[in-house]
Amino acid sequence: MSIINIAFFGLFGAIIIYYLYMNSYGNQIPFELSQIQEQELEARKKESGNKNYKIPNLFFVTPWNKEGYRLTIKYAQKLDMISPAWFSIRYNNVIDGKQTVNEQWMQEIVQANPQIAIIPRVQIELQESSFIQQINNPQLLETIINLVQYYSNKFHGIMIDTPFISYIDTFDAQDIVKFLQKLKAKLGNKMLVLTLYGIYNSQQYKHSTLRKLLKLADYTLIQTYDYQIKVEEDLMLSPYSWIQDNLEYFMTYKEKLLFGIPFYGFKKTEQDTTHFMGSELLKLNASNFITEWNKSTSECIYKNDQISISYPCPDFLIYRLQLIKKFGRGYFVWEGGQGIELFYQLL
Repeated sequence: MSIINIAFFGLFGAIIIYYLYMNSYGNQIPFELSQIQEQELEARKKESGNKNYKIPNLFFVTPWNKEGYRLTIKYAQKLDMISPAWFSIRYNNVIDGKQTVNEQWMQEIVQANPQIAIIPRVQIELQESSFIQQINNPQLLETIINLVQYYSNKFHGIMIDTPFISYIDTFDAQDIVKFLQKLKAKLGNKMLVLTLYGIYNSQQYKHSTLRKLLKLADYTLIQTYDYQIKVEEDLMLSPYSWIQDNLEYFMTYKEKLLFGIPFYGFKKTEQDTTHFMGSELLKLNASNFITEWNKSTSECIYKNDQISISYPCPDFLIYRLQLIKKFGRGYFVWEGGQGIELFYQLL
């Protein structure tokens, strides 16, 4: 057989293998709306299974979306940390949210996974005009510690969430760092988790400040969703290249970092733009929508003449998990009840 024939048959064989692979891959990881709806019905019949991605993760749950409670219990074996968004601290250092604490859910999720860490989110509502005075008020620190101590046998730590940490270099960074240092010291063996916005430019954070923050936290969440730049008519959730930019930017830091993946989306009509959840996706008539895959952002869009829906699909999820794993980092999800069971099966 001539070299040309060998090359031809080799190429032909490679093409056949490629198409067989893509067909198999497509069956496992669909993003056509009709396929997703079919695969979701199958996913609901399955058990949790073990983690497909052996990297740290954290899931948020909220009291206003109770589906998150059910899903995180069912898939508890795949979860490392869970953060219920229950608490906020008002300007007068009064805690709001104790009435939303779900004791039964905590018991059930620990039974399902005794190793899971429950780290509730505490939103601190601060006023820009008096921000430094508020964090220097000893009562704020005392309020947080009292909360942790009250639930000492149930909580494994606390997550501090305030946009002022992300804008730390705009204020007196040293005061913020001192506040967090005092908090960390008083937490003892409890975990401290912080949240930071994803970067849009390399000058967003000072290296010296960022180093101090990351060293203080047991984990830091990098919020790589709610992308703030809109192009053309479609809304972007979390462009692949933006997540990669963040992963590369934070490569120099060895601390434990988790990068955000959204389980929500947006629905855009001529009238307005609203948030969109997986439960709504499953109710759509698939025959009325075309599915588009944006190669530049690795995002799925479902649309017709009246509606454009940007919502994660299995490919969206897997591309990002693979990228985050490649960088040796972990991920977090906002939020557990806004996704579908097919997503959990892929984790």
